[in-house]
Amino acid sequence: MSDRLNDIYPETLREHYENPRNYRVLEGATSEALAMNPVCGDEVKVYLKANKEKVSEVTFQGHLCAISLASASLMSEAVRDRTPQEVAITSRDFEAMMRGSDSIALGDLDALRSIRAYRVRIRCALLPWEALRKACQVLV
Repeated sequence: MSDRLNDIYPETLREHYENPRNYRVLEGATSEALAMNPVCGDEVKVYLKANKEKVSEVTFQGHLCAISLASASLMSEAVRDRTPQEVAITSRDFEAMMRGSDSIALGDLDALRSIRAYRVRIRCALLPWEALRKACQVLV
């Protein structure tokens, strides 16, 4: 892969696009929510098994571009086994990072930082997080 593509799609992002984690309907989900981007046609549904104390499982399914798919996959791992409050903080921090903050380090989620150079693609990375926030609203 060319150096330019490696800059846009770092290894972690490519790995999650090529082998997405938790891409499935979650049987027995306690909450689910849909988010769509009408500009490009992407849509994602996020499923949760959660209560007020813990988000124990996160899955997703939908029609997604490479960036949305990788973001959803990374998200599903980053917020599993967290409290709803921790999920809200991670979601807020992720959005701040995608909107330009360099003071936040988010582990594997940092792989999506390179997308910021392509403003129209930021929405792609944020789409699964929008669905996650909607799905978590019933937990608070």
